[in-house]
Amino acid sequence: MRVAWIDCSAGASGDMLLGAFISAGADLNAVNAAVAAVDPSLSVTVTQTARHQIAATKATVEVNGEPHPENIPDAGHGHGHGHGHGHDDAGHGHGHGGGHGPTRAWAEVRRLLEEARLDDAVRARALETFGRLARAEAAAHGVEPDTVHFHEVGALDAIADIVGVAAASVSLDLDRIVVSTIVLGSGTQVRGQHGGIPIPGPAVLHLVSEAEAPVTGGPAPYEMTTPTGAALLATLADDFGPLPPMRIEQTGVGAGGRDPVEVPNILRVVIGASADELATELVYETNVDDLDPRIWPQVLARLMEAGAADAWLTPILMKKGRPAHTLSVLVGGANAETVRAVILAETSAIGLREFGIRKHAADREFATVDVEGQSIHVKIARYGGQVINVQPEYDDVAAAANALKKPVKTILAKAVAAGHDLWS
Repeated sequence: MRVAWIDCSAGASGDMLLGAFISAGADLNAVNAAVAAVDPSLSVTVTQTARHQIAATKATVEVNGEPHPENIPDAGHGHGHGHGHGHDDAGHGHGHGGGHGPTRAWAEVRRLLEEARLDDAVRARALETFGRLARAEAAAHGVEPDTVHFHEVGALDAIADIVGVAAASVSLDLDRIVVSTIVLGSGTQVRGQHGGIPIPGPAVLHLVSEAEAPVTGGPAPYEMTTPTGAALLATLADDFGPLPPMRIEQTGVGAGGRDPVEVPNILRVVIGASADELATELVYETNVDDLDPRIWPQVLARLMEAGAADAWLTPILMKKGRPAHTLSVLVGGANAETVRAVILAETSAIGLREFGIRKHAADREFATVDVEGQSIHVKIARYGGQVINVQPEYDDVAAAANALKKPVKTILAKAVAAGHDLWS
């Protein structure tokens, strides 16, 4: 499983995400093909730059071969683009300011995406992201999502960023994306003749709230996460949290338009193989509080018959003081499906937890020893070439003790000694 972690410790915007994905190995040709399929005037170029002496990739949207106004440094205060409802510019970041230019309705943008010759996965990701943006802008302005309009300049930039990021992420063939705590910024954003609005803006707050994303203000008094950045993160994220266990294969660094003194204005993408792929076995667990305890021995026996390497019960106390058991099952991947089926069929559980582990086992072999004329099987464990354990088969020990009319503990001790004698 290929997993990606997006580090938003300096916020996020469309161009930062696009630059980071391309830096991590996304296909720029696929990005430009997707962007042009929606609007032939659009393209994306990349250049190498640095933020606080950290090398980064800057993605720039071009319209008919010229840098888009939204991507001109120092055209504003942040690192995003502007968009809004009707003629009111809700744009943040380094957008073009207030403006009352032509708009593009959400319905028109949706039609463009639906009719464009796009990969189905790219189209779905782009539609979901724009849909989130429309809902957020509608909530911010107190209108219905279908009535939301995007300013023509902001709409072009958003199309390039959103479709480009969708195509880039799909080209990387990622199975799971985890997003860090999102830094939103703080302070007040000046928006042309409309004055200032507080940061985080209402649209960003709606987006992160809807996604149930963890957020923080951060160190810089600027807009650090734009609405488009928040919408993309909400769409991309399968989960939120710190860097997950993985074997790192690729990293990418995308640069924002500004270079503030407070923090390196970069977004990082870390890609690798999930630690679950490194696991040699799986452990399934489930808590059960409503199963007749007389059934448990049969459950454990059925699990071993199904191919489990081991199965055990741990007594626990659940809510309201109810006694229960945690069923734990160790199983190799080849038998995992069969074991899952047994757990759900033989117990009252309706779900279970799964996590991968790496198993380190001593070499083992089997032998037979003689104790006073009785044959007893023993298991010999070796580690580093040395015999570290001798374990007689208990049923054989008990049978021998019964035949000899001697205590089990006496026959057990003699069997262990005889096993060690084999390798002395």
